[in-house]
Amino acid sequence: MRLKRLIAISAAAFFLTAVALAQTLPQGVQKVTSIEGITEYAFPNGLHVLLFPDNSKPKTTVNVVYRVGSRNEGYGETGMAHLLEHMVFKTSKSGRELFKELTDRTGGNFNGTTGYDQTMYFETFNSSDENLRWALGLEADRMVNMTMLKKDLDTEMTVVRNEMESGENSPLNVLRERVLAAAYNFHNYGKTVIGNRTDVERVPIANLAVFYQKYYQPDDAELIVAGQFDESKALSMVAETIGAIPKPQRVLTQP
Repeated sequence: MRLKRLIAISAAAFFLTAVALAQTLPQGVQKVTSIEGITEYAFPNGLHVLLFPDNSKPKTTVNVVYRVGSRNEGYGETGMAHLLEHMVFKTSKSGRELFKELTDRTGGNFNGTTGYDQTMYFETFNSSDENLRWALGLEADRMVNMTMLKKDLDTEMTVVRNEMESGENSPLNVLRERVLAAAYNFHNYGKTVIGNRTDVERVPIANLAVFYQKYYQPDDAELIVAGQFDESKALSMVAETIGAIPKPQRVLTQP
């Protein structure tokens, strides 16, 4: 009898906790699942969020992963995804200079990478509500408010060329590229992520802007927040920043 009462009390407590958690979610946000301390949430604009609270260190990392990489590039567009990665560290329509701001606020602990299937950006900073709100606001700007100016493209071209030359001088990189080229005759997996030099140097800024507007959207992104933070506050901040970006009307097609 006592065991039954304990079970009933535990079940009631679990139910009340679940209700309380549900009540703290921002409007329209749904909890998808929770596994080993990582909880996934779905926002109305298509954004998916993974929260991983960890109080072992006074640091927080914000990571945005876009489901677009070099495999999404069209003919004559090789290297466009990687070039775009460089462009979204520039100036936003709100006047923010993202690279300078990241350097000032994080002490240089930030970066972006481009692969065949995804492009991702992260920043790690001292844990605080203010810093988390700043990082989410910056990523919201990066998602839809970058200016895509020709002068910025021209200045980044030198940096990209240096990366190309670095890869060309790496025997391991050359071997990997040749193996993939032999394995994939026609698919973009057989081409380098950094692209063909001629394609990269001739890409029109208008084409880059179209690529950006198509893929850098909340329904094509995963937001990951890990480290020391309050989960309820973080969800509210996401709802006010990236979660507030309207869901795009376009339909993504797979290559």
